[in-house]
Amino acid sequence: MSQSTLTRELALRIGLAARALPDTPPKLFISVLRACTGTVLNDQSLAELGKAQFQQALNNFGIVADADSIRDSLNILRNAEANSPKADTSQVIESASSIRIAIGSDDPQLISGHFGSCRQFLVYQIAADDARLIDVRSIDSDAQRQHDDKNVYRAELIADCRVLYIASIGGPAAAKIIKYGIHPVKADQGEAITQIIKQLQIVLAHAPPPWLAKSMGIQPVQRVCFEQES
Repeated sequence: MSQSTLTRELALRIGLAARALPDTPPKLFISVLRACTGTVLNDQSLAELGKAQFQQALNNFGIVADADSIRDSLNILRNAEANSPKADTSQVIESASSIRIAIGSDDPQLISGHFGSCRQFLVYQIAADDARLIDVRSIDSDAQRQHDDKNVYRAELIADCRVLYIASIGGPAAAKIIKYGIHPVKADQGEAITQIIKQLQIVLAHAPPPWLAKSMGIQPVQRVCFEQES
């Protein structure tokens, strides 16, 4: 069986990913990865490595690790930091009718993940004619563990946002973020983030529903005028 040759950078990344897991020698870890990817072990095959597949392979080789360690190891393998979206803070959207939203997702392009387990929130400022990623807020595992309530920690992380798009969120967690004035909106797993933004911009350009108008700071009289003009 032919085996792919590892580049120096990839070998280093695999070594760091192995160190993120307890008591996992690099040689054993490579066996885990080859069980996942077959004969081709390269940047592309690791970028496409799924969490469930990775978890199952670790179990098959007797490697026991907590969820945070597994996530950290997988992010290193995927080179997630290098591929993460970059926020644009060069200019601020000055439109009074803009709104700040958060998107909970482990993927910079597609909706992915649960509110209680996603590793980051993408924060956008959205207006009818403009949209900008202004911040990427990663979950600090240590800070989350030290907090009395994981869901409250996450809600506080996006407390300046008025809408949260997420693929999945439980009732108790949704109730907590609503207390922070954040409106949860369920999105389809795998839905394109650009499509969500376009749909929201269409709503902003016409007549936003009362809850959204209120979040944007539009008073009742202003809402009537806004609707008449559309």
